[in-house]
This record gives sequence, structure tokens and C-alpha cells, in this order.
Amino acid sequence: MSFLNLRKTKKEAPEPAKKLPVREAAVKKSAAVQSASNSAVESGAMYVVLRHPRVTEKASAMSERGAYVFGVSKTANKREIAKAVRLFYNVTPVKVRVVTMPPKRVFIKGRIGFRGGGKKAYVYLKPGQKIEIV
Repeated sequence: MSFLNLRKTKKEAPEPAKKLPVREAAVKKSAAVQSASNSAVESGAMYVVLRHPRVTEKASAMSERGAYVFGVSKTANKREIAKAVRLFYNVTPVKVRVVTMPPKRVFIKGRIGFRGGGKKAYVYLKPGQKIEIV
């Protein structure tokens, strides 16, 4: 007879949470959230934009001429990349070029597979500025 729910007891509904007035709710917010500047908020999102510096022979040759290569997010655009480089490395990019790399077809153990593509950015700096990539 349990499938008819005849033995079910009534439970008291929990009381709804009391809402604080608007002024008290604003005071209760943490000071860290209120004092967070736009640059700090944006810096959290900028970690997603720049993935890693690309260290290759071509990239190291270009870095001597003031151009640096970074692997970036697939959804990143030039302005976001320039802002992220300015924020993390304290340099001013003059120009940003973005290249979308297509996925490549590879054979693994006799089967066809794909190596994921991606996006890379060439960031050109003002003369005299450098980025230390170790």
C-alpha cells in the first residue's frame, strides 16, 4: 500500500527567508567586493585570454625584433589580447596580429584522428620594451 502514499505524514513547510531592506543588504556586502576595481575584475577574465607564450625558433627570432608570440583562447579578439599583455607584462603593444590555426589530420595506431587547432597572436611592442619569457 505504500505506492498510494497513505502513510505519508505531513511535514511543515520551512519558513521563507526574511529579506533585508535594501540599505542593510548593501551594508552587509563585503568590503572586498565593493572596493574591487575594474582592472582587478578584468584581470580574472584576462587569465583566460592569454594561455601561454609560444617558445619556438621562429618566436625567439621574432622576439629579438620586438614581436612576441602567444597561444590565446579561440574566442579572444585583438583588443582583449592587447589588454591582457598590457596588464600582465606592463608593456604597451603597438600592433596585434591573430592567426587561427586549423586542426591537423594525423594517423595514430592506423586510425585517422585530429590534432586540435587553436589561435595564436603576434604582439608587437614599442621599441625598447621587452618581455622576459623564461
